[in-house]
Amino acid sequence: MEAARKTLNTAGVVLHMETTDTVETRLTATEESVLALALREAVTNIVRHAHAQTCRLRFLTTDGQRRFIIEDDGQPGDIREGNGLRGMRERLELLGGHLILTRGAGTRLEIQLPE
Repeated sequence: MEAARKTLNTAGVVLHMETTDTVETRLTATEESVLALALREAVTNIVRHAHAQTCRLRFLTTDGQRRFIIEDDGQPGDIREGNGLRGMRERLELLGGHLILTRGAGTRLEIQLPE
């Protein structure tokens, strides 16, 4: 988390974090690794493409899903699933998880892992 914060701060992006439970303490080593790679990829995309001012990270558990949500307030643009997003999606699916990517007033990336 600290590396993500430093990278975003260096790019002038303010990071806000919210945790509604202790999701991070219930992750397996594999899940933790997959989420760390996903966060690194998301931060890289925010810095390179979004031109965002803020980024919000949320961890929560709802309806039997552990959810990791990364949202930025960056500029609208085309979403193309390149190697980074494709690799993220494939790693999550191997764990029974899902990746949901949406654009609106910024980008929202939701990672879901079963409990």
